[in-house]
Amino acid sequence: MKYKNYMIYEVLCVVLLFCFIVWVCATHSGGTQKSADEVAAPVISSLRQDQMSKKTNADAGKAFGIDLDKTDGIVYYANDNVMDVSEMLIVKLNDSNDAGEFKTAIQNRVTDQENLYKNYAPEQYALLEDSVIKINGNIIFYCTAVNSDELYEAYKKAL
Repeated sequence: MKYKNYMIYEVLCVVLLFCFIVWVCATHSGGTQKSADEVAAPVISSLRQDQMSKKTNADAGKAFGIDLDKTDGIVYYANDNVMDVSEMLIVKLNDSNDAGEFKTAIQNRVTDQENLYKNYAPEQYALLEDSVIKINGNIIFYCTAVNSDELYEAYKKAL
């Protein structure tokens, strides 16, 4: 009889543990509670002198064709020289379910730039091919730059 009670408690504990794990996975989708500016600060400090300059949210909306109403913060930097494709975008979304839509918009921007620079600026085209686009829950990071890996590492540390 004792053995039977022990088995019931054991099964109950395993079921509760399983339910807890499912709950944690379902409620934690990654991302951060930090603002886009807080996440971007170490990335911005890693920018090389005169590499890119800060742009407005409207500039980001226009460049990427994104719905600014779906964002909780945007940090957008781009090079002022039209012959330099360097740019960095960090977006905090209101809803992480919109991440796919934003990633598609960024990928479309990269593809458009690749088509534009492919035949006459091979070094810029190579930068575009090595673009970094990452989604971490409610935060999206995009960068095209000579040091995009370094900037991505700064972003990961900021999360």
